[in-house]
Amino acid sequence: MASPARIFSIGSKFGSWILLLLIATSNGCYRATPNFVPAKELANTALSRALEAWRQGGTAGEIVGSKPMIFVTDSNRKESQKLINFRILGETPGLSGRTYAVELELAHPSERLKAEYIVVGIDPLWIFRREDYELLMHWDHHMSEKYKTDNTK
Repeated sequence: MASPARIFSIGSKFGSWILLLLIATSNGCYRATPNFVPAKELANTALSRALEAWRQGGTAGEIVGSKPMIFVTDSNRKESQKLINFRILGETPGLSGRTYAVELELAHPSERLKAEYIVVGIDPLWIFRREDYELLMHWDHHMSEKYKTDNTK
């Protein structure tokens, strides 16, 4: 009878198959990030609904009446600037969730730009402008004028 050390030795084909079988059948406690990645159609619909709410004069935050709940974080929106039109260009590679490239047509002041939005979560769904998501991932945020200090004293 072969010793356990011999069965699992690097040169043993039998040991390699056993190791592969153990890895393939193990279902440990590890939960991968994809559990928080919404289905493609759900993410696309949520993003469309959030942008449509903005076009109709809505603000960032909760999209009232949405099922599942949708929350939008977009600190790049200027209060006076209105969304005239948008076009979701499609899903793009991203580090988390589902990332979409979007063309935005704005007024007051007039501007046309491309932005990226990241959709994460299942219920609630969170929609982040890429810049806000990156700030969140680095535990950073925009400082409100109210809380900035004058260091020139």
